Amino acid sequence: MAMKISEQGVALIKSFESCKLTAYKALSTEEYYTIGWGHYGAEVKAGQTISQDEADALLSSDLQQFVMYTNTYTKTLNLNQNQFDALVSFCYNCGPKKLKELVNGRTPEEIAEHITDEPHTRSKGKVIAGLVRRRQEEKDLFCKGSEVKSMSIKVGSARIDENGKISGGSAGDQNGKEVSTQDYYLHSKGWYLLRPKSVEDADKLAASMLAACSNDNIGYDQSERLGIITQIQKYGSMAKIAVKTEADCGTLVRGCCIEAGFDPGNFTTSGEVTALSKTGRFENKIAVTSSTVLYNGDVLVTKTKGHTVIVVSGNPRKAKADQAAQTSTTSGNKKLEPDKAKSFDKTIAGTYRVKTALNLRLGASKMKTSIAIMAEGDKVQCFGYYTLADGKKWYLVQYKSLTGYCSSGYLIKE
Repeated sequence: MAMKISEQGVALIKSFESCKLTAYKALSTEEYYTIGWGHYGAEVKAGQTISQDEADALLSSDLQQFVMYTNTYTKTLNLNQNQFDALVSFCYNCGPKKLKELVNGRTPEEIAEHITDEPHTRSKGKVIAGLVRRRQEEKDLFCKGSEVKSMSIKVGSARIDENGKISGGSAGDQNGKEVSTQDYYLHSKGWYLLRPKSVEDADKLAASMLAACSNDNIGYDQSERLGIITQIQKYGSMAKIAVKTEADCGTLVRGCCIEAGFDPGNFTTSGEVTALSKTGRFENKIAVTSSTVLYNGDVLVTKTKGHTVIVVSGNPRKAKADQAAQTSTTSGNKKLEPDKAKSFDKTIAGTYRVKTALNLRLGASKMKTSIAIMAEGDKVQCFGYYTLADGKKWYLVQYKSLTGYCSSGYLIKE
């Protein structure tokens, strides 16, 4: 049976649209006039006015075609009402072609992950803040009240200055977003993946990028892009940089490499693959697709000059010798994986020291299976994920090459 959009879905669409009761042309070159909630066509005449009720009725009528497209493209997915409403809103804003591309061949989990991809937040080549907010609200609604969750892959990078420009802003991160983490997305130019050969390098790169994203002394400015290199060479780590400085996406990745123990030299994104490959510390590049599995410390760079990021919260890397240690036999040979974390907070990311002998468990409870006992003074790496249980935060951490949970009360941040 075909689904219908609910009042909740209509309200979401209205919250991002403007309603004008007098006919207008958004652009002088447009052939027809627009009226109400974006109703456009030959029947709208210059000087025409309508009531609010008429505007709402026109929107209801216009929505039917987008409801039809959404039903057609999602008929095999068994959506709930929240998911359907979110996709009608997406279709109304982006068009049926983009909706088809979003859902075709994907599971609900994959749709949730890709609804916020950068191509869906751009207009005329520029990322629009309003579209970023709209895609996030659609994603939140899509996941609300269901078992569908984001795959929680996050990347960190130097993105843009506080004025939305590539240069000219004040030193340091002025709004907490110039150098920051964000949900992973498929870039419109496509990504190449450069994966560190060693788990140690991968963990150091991810940790360094997370520290940079948490340090408001590090901002974005292409004209002052080498500032970060001077400071990382002086302070030794992103977390310790204590003066206002600037970076662009390329020099921030280089700075993370320096903190990890190697310097690929100066590069821009157009030459990044070559520069990183020459270090001998990365596997051969691969082209990223929607099915590519991403790991902590993976470096992504656009296929043509554009942008570069480091995966800071992906799938944990495991050394081959330790993969067997994470495999336990309860009934047959079944690999025990830690529970998925329920929350993310970039401010808790970092290296921690264990206060006393402590179990590393598969979930946020003393009742969960212990997979290792850590000694006092051992170090663990948290990438920002945690689960709240009985009023206590249990951090999802990496210990050597094992991944599991431990209570934050027994950890000291370095």
